[in-house]
Amino acid sequence: MHTRYFTLPLAALGLACALPAHAAITLAPPTSFSAGPLGTLSAQGILSAAGTWQGQPYPGNHSTRLDVTNAQMILQKSSGLVQFYVQAGAYNFPTLGEPIQRTASLVANTYGVVPEAYLTIAPSKGFSVEVGKLPTLVGTEMTWTWQNQNIERGLLWNDENAVNRGVQVNLSHGPLALSLSVNDGFYSQRYDVLTGLATYTIDRANTASFSWYHRFGHSAVNTFVTPVVLDNADIYDLMYTHTSGPWTISPYLQYIVSPKAASLGFTKTEHAGGAAIIADYQMTRMVSLAGRAEYETSSGANSTTSANSNILGFGPGSKAWSLTVTPTYQDHGFFTRVELSYVHVTNATAGDVFGAAGNRANQVRAMLETGVTF
Repeated sequence: MHTRYFTLPLAALGLACALPAHAAITLAPPTSFSAGPLGTLSAQGILSAAGTWQGQPYPGNHSTRLDVTNAQMILQKSSGLVQFYVQAGAYNFPTLGEPIQRTASLVANTYGVVPEAYLTIAPSKGFSVEVGKLPTLVGTEMTWTWQNQNIERGLLWNDENAVNRGVQVNLSHGPLALSLSVNDGFYSQRYDVLTGLATYTIDRANTASFSWYHRFGHSAVNTFVTPVVLDNADIYDLMYTHTSGPWTISPYLQYIVSPKAASLGFTKTEHAGGAAIIADYQMTRMVSLAGRAEYETSSGANSTTSANSNILGFGPGSKAWSLTVTPTYQDHGFFTRVELSYVHVTNATAGDVFGAAGNRANQVRAMLETGVTF
């Protein structure tokens, strides 16, 4: 979800989850209660805050910041023919290569105080239909900080949609699970996007998945949460997860095609690709160590004039890589974790990278997040 694209002028325009990377924060067991005709419901919550220090901040960003990362409640009914899921509250998802946003501004400019809410019709164990504000099917990393072993989302995650509004069908049979969704992509309110996720469970230790994103028409919507270039692109992710004892390792590949579209000023077909590996080692019952390494590259050159040439957000033809390390301590409902990350960009366009003048190629961040689940 490229927030940098917001600066472009408009004329330049249950089965359904991505392959899970080992979650670092375990939510407290849900509290179940009877709700009369609604049946048995369950509730969970998380409250957390993070302090950040960063070198070479973007213009308007500060070197230090303290803010809420989660103040969320989850209410759901997960059994019976008619089910539902509602997630509400404040949230933040700090992202590598992007300015650190104020939580209040991020909520207002993205998915609101109810970022996910959907109704599920589940006539059988292997078939269900969901309608509402749904989490994306695309990619390995998930949106909220507590769902991932790293505090910050990665470079490749930033090229994928996070939440979409639409309808989703889920099927599973034996080791194969398939989800298909018609939705509004990057929250564009244009309902002509098809996303999908196919997952094959090889055995208890190995799972392979493939996800895709395709818009059948064109959308000129270009906002903070809806980057026009990515919203009109085709996005593919090939993912794998292997678990062995205390290890969980999840490598994946990403490929993006931004096709020509005269109505949007896309005079050429542009491409981007990337690779990442996410690993987590459970050192003890309460301590884990996670790491992530990524690399991405794009077509084009600084002289390219096509409005879709800046797929990665660092300039046409840019490349970037990152390293992230995150040790975590969790004791029942309490958790704390620290993170150190590094991003390096090459072939960047001045004004599109780090520092007050937007011309610095490197950024280091240190974060501390702590909170409770209940």
